[in-house]
Amino acid sequence: MDAKLIYVKTPIGDEAVRQSTRVVQRNLRMVLVQVDGKLNVAELSEKIGNPRLVEGALRELEEGGFIATKQGAVLVREAAKPLALSTERVSAISQFSTFGKNASGHHSVVAPESAVSQFSSFGKPVLPAAGRLSQMPPVARPEPAVSGDFVRPPLRAGSIARWLLVAPFAMLLLLLLLVLGYPYDNLKPGIEAAAGKMLQAPVQVASVGVAYWPRPALLLSGVRVGESADVTIDQVRIASPLSLLGSAPHLLSRVDLLGISAPADFLVSSRLFQASLRDDAPVIQRLTFEKLTVSANDLALQDLSGEVVFKNDGGVEKASFGNVDLGIRLSATPAKGGFLLDIEGFGWKPFGQVLSFDSLQAKGLLQKGKLVIQSFDTTFLNGILKGSWLLDWSGSGLSMAGEASLARLDCRKVSAAFVPELKLEGELSGSLRLRGSGKDWNALLRSIDANLDADIARGILHGVDLGEAVRRGAGYVVNSGSTKFDRLKVAVAINPRQVVGRDLQMSAGMVTASGQFSAVADRPLEAGLLVTMQSSVSTARTAVRVSGVLPNLSAVSGR
Repeated sequence: MDAKLIYVKTPIGDEAVRQSTRVVQRNLRMVLVQVDGKLNVAELSEKIGNPRLVEGALRELEEGGFIATKQGAVLVREAAKPLALSTERVSAISQFSTFGKNASGHHSVVAPESAVSQFSSFGKPVLPAAGRLSQMPPVARPEPAVSGDFVRPPLRAGSIARWLLVAPFAMLLLLLLLVLGYPYDNLKPGIEAAAGKMLQAPVQVASVGVAYWPRPALLLSGVRVGESADVTIDQVRIASPLSLLGSAPHLLSRVDLLGISAPADFLVSSRLFQASLRDDAPVIQRLTFEKLTVSANDLALQDLSGEVVFKNDGGVEKASFGNVDLGIRLSATPAKGGFLLDIEGFGWKPFGQVLSFDSLQAKGLLQKGKLVIQSFDTTFLNGILKGSWLLDWSGSGLSMAGEASLARLDCRKVSAAFVPELKLEGELSGSLRLRGSGKDWNALLRSIDANLDADIARGILHGVDLGEAVRRGAGYVVNSGSTKFDRLKVAVAINPRQVVGRDLQMSAGMVTASGQFSAVADRPLEAGLLVTMQSSVSTARTAVRVSGVLPNLSAVSGR
């Protein structure tokens, strides 16, 4: 080699100095760094102290395109294109390498030990093909390591950080695509079969999906239960859907039902609320209801919400339902053939009626086909009402029977609720017995037979003035007016055809009246009374006939 030659770095050489992974052999990199375009070969050899190593390294670097003489460097820099790496050529400097077999399967030539080998124990360097310019950036192709002395290029910290940042997002995206794209409707047959076994009734599901907010859940929409779809559920949310994986029985921590319409008989007889379920049936720990409607014939309790908590054996531990707006709360406890009920009401209007129970405490038993209210105590029409009641829907219609005691009910509210034409004031006490039947609730109300033993204290009967009729004398007609009394007792029989009052007893100081009355449908009221007026010296009795259409009555004294 000409000792006066001066070498300069090519663009590839400059890049190799900046990137330590491009030239990994120590002796080559040492010589490449010292090439500055000013020192000739002799000066480089003197500076490094090993002429043989310098000359061999310079040849290898020149062949790899990392350096060039000053004359050749002009052409290289004008082209400004990187040289391609060569992985096939074995250069003379490979004598310094400790590699075994090369990439093509041949044994490398091992030179006698020289001074050059003292500078490096590295394997064969990866260098670009000699004498060729590449249109593409150089790509390093490391040969497989055979010798334990080969040192792999270290991974850059930036690349590792990027992978650590991107990998979780990529996995999350893949999982999201899998969840969104999964054909959940394929699960319908299995879900319908499992639910049918648990409920012992056919189950149909319109669609299956998933929800992600506020918590992951499996969604069943358009659920129908029963041969004639007696039970409908708008949506079923099964929390922790992963719990459905694996072998039966599956433990479901919570199931939410939204928009349910169910007959009362289904709730009583459903296997869902019975203990000792099948071993392979799902085990539900908590069942919640929202917008629940429970019906019996055409009667319905609507917009209830509540929950049922189950025991480990599948039986009901406790169940509670209510509606804050309607003012009713129910607690249910399993009993033989049904549920024991504790009912509380505050301003509750049963079955959409105008009348309301200001406060209600009741205990009952819900069985298939009937509801038995064993006792109730309620504030009703400003008074107290206590008693029992039975409602039966086991046949083709409805029937009911009940009895109650009344104390201090406001007669103005009673008459306004039941006989608006009757204007009566006072405090009503007594007892009431009633029964009725019909194909629906309205027909039942129209067919009621009732017996009321009424005792009214400190009252006023508007529409007739009995005292004035007695004072005017026989044959004189008195229209309207009012009769004030201290006490009025009467036994009233009510049926769809007529209202009959017997054993009427009225007292107002020194004046008393007794008699009876009747009011037939579409006919004027008729009453016959014997009015007695007592004084300190005599007693006078006068027969008075009362007739007319409420609220305007006429009274005529007899002879």
